[in-house]
Amino acid sequence: MLEKQRNEIDRIDREIVKLFEQRTNTVEEVAEIKLANGKEILDAGREAAVIEKVQSYLENPALKDELADLYTQIMRISRGHQQAWMAKQEEK
Repeated sequence: MLEKQRNEIDRIDREIVKLFEQRTNTVEEVAEIKLANGKEILDAGREAAVIEKVQSYLENPALKDELADLYTQIMRISRGHQQAWMAKQEEK
């Protein structure tokens, strides 16, 4: 009964994982630039702008708050990854 929808969710999840890896690779590039230029990891203004921008992509504006929650978590994870990546670079 739910197999079709679950298969579609599995397909979407595979795509999300691929995009997450791509985003994380780019986050490492950002971390490299920040490290080289002595910039802080957190840029609250940039994060607020990202949330506003991605919300503008929604076809269903009722999902605005949920999307903000999702991106808040994504950026929290990204900051943690940047911090760990920078720490590894400084150990070298």
